Formats: sequence, C-alpha cells, structure tokens
Amino acid sequence: MSSIQDLFDKEKINSIEKFLDHLHNNILTQEIKIIDYSTLGIIDKDFMEEIRATSEDVTILFGKTLRDFKFILMDESRRSHEIFMKYNDPCRLSVSHVNLPHSQLQEREYSTIKEAVLAFQQYINSLSAYFHELECLDHMFTVMEPVNPTFKDNYRRILLDDRIWLHVEVTANGSAINIYLVGQSEKWQDKLQDRLLSWDHDKEIAENITDMCDLIKTSLHIPLHISIDEPNEREVEAPSCGICFCVELPNIQGVPQPLCQNANCGVYFHTNCLYQWLVACEGGRLPAFGVANGSCPSCFQPITCSEIDN
Repeated sequence: MSSIQDLFDKEKINSIEKFLDHLHNNILTQEIKIIDYSTLGIIDKDFMEEIRATSEDVTILFGKTLRDFKFILMDESRRSHEIFMKYNDPCRLSVSHVNLPHSQLQEREYSTIKEAVLAFQQYINSLSAYFHELECLDHMFTVMEPVNPTFKDNYRRILLDDRIWLHVEVTANGSAINIYLVGQSEKWQDKLQDRLLSWDHDKEIAENITDMCDLIKTSLHIPLHISIDEPNEREVEAPSCGICFCVELPNIQGVPQPLCQNANCGVYFHTNCLYQWLVACEGGRLPAFGVANGSCPSCFQPITCSEIDN
C-alpha cells in the first residue's frame, strides 16, 4: 500500500520518468503470485520502456487512465498539435482525437508510439500552408462559423455585412475551394461572380477576399463581443434563431444563418430548425432529394433548406 501511496507524493514523484520507474520497479514487478501486470489490462512492460525511450522533443502525457495518453508535436512554425491516442493491447495503438483535417492516419492502428509520431509529424509538416491560411482568415475577419474554429475545421464562414456571410473552404495544400455566399444579396453576388475569375493563386486567401469584396483591411475584423467601455467599436452579436429563439443548440453544430432569400428579411435560422419547420409544414413527409421548400416563417417569402447542411 505504501508503494501505491508514493505515486501521489509530489516530492518523490515529480516527473513522468520517476512515475514510470516507481510503477515498474515497486508495483508491477513485485512478486505477488495472484496478480500479473500483463493480465491487468493496463499497459505492458515494452510499452513502458518505449515511453521511457521516446525522444525529449516529444511530450507524452497520460489521461484519466494509463490506456489514454497524448503526445504533442511541433510544426515548422512552432505551433503545437495534440494527438490523443488509446492503448488497446500490446502493439495496438489507435487515435482517439486530433484537431487536424481528417486523414487515413486517424483510422489506422499503430504498433509503436514512434510509428505514430513519425506518421503524424510528416502529415503536420505537409499542412503548413493550410495552417497559415486558416490563421490569416481567423485573424483578419470575423468568423461566424465554426463557433470555435480549429484546424480540424477546413472551412470558414466570414461576416461581410449584417446579412451576408462568405463561405470558403481550404484544401490541405492551402488553396481555396467551394466559395459561395450565405444569404441573399444581388450586390455581393455580382461582386463574387465578377471577381472570382480574377482570383490570384499567388496571393493569400485573405488578401484575395479583401480585393474581391473591396474590404478595408483595417476594419476587417469585427469582434463578436464588445464591452460597453468601448463605444466606438462596432458591436456584432451572434443572432438568435427565429424558430427556437436560441443561438446555440446542444449536440447541433453551428449558429443561426441568414437563410431567407428575401433581402429585406432580417431573421436568422438554424438550418436544422428551418428544415424541420418546412418538413412539418408539409405534413411531416420527407422531401425528395433532401431539399425542403416552403415559406419563410417570418416574411412568408419562398425559402428552401437542404438536409445535408444540417
């Protein structure tokens, strides 16, 4: 019992190396005939030795159990990336979670930590342009969606004015694709159609958007929450949904959007709320091709909503 209590003594056990040494030398290898550490379902001796031998450049931290751990990698610009792993069995490690765009690396099993580290380090290094472009978008514009953007999210929805957002996706090599407007505006639609053809692939995505939309660089980023002590700043609050009257919903991604095609309608909707509303108005029958049609709950003008956007 005293050996186990020593694990929680911060003066004696003040590093991961001392923790593993104490765990191995004083607990797991004791000659207790009724218990064998290999049958405990925790970790095996080889795995412990591998952790001890891991390069100092790679930080490894345990979670709530010894089966759950993460390692932290640095990219070429000194950004840190956490790779959450799970120890399943000897020589069988799987990925639990990463804030990176999805890849086949997340579906594989790994026999060693070193194998996983090398695979993800190469992948992270290949995403340098992707990271840079997303960081520029987050810094220069007001991002309405995702609510809490990470590198796992390969898209941004940018506030152009109080009724129009610009959707842009970023590829793994840092290129922009699938650019379109969220909301109805002939002015912005005309600009988008006219200027997409002059997109300069040698410029950053944020700079292209600035040129395309005639935005002033010094006023691009409008904070979503401004204190009353800053009256000169423009205040932009996340809008509530015209159906559920909420901003965020549990277990549903995204905030309300200007989905009505009537430019004079100032009401926002969650795509899920609007889709369910339109389906209910049609008697609950699921629409063909997953696109619901009907009237706007606010202005009664024609409106559509796609199931795939939910």
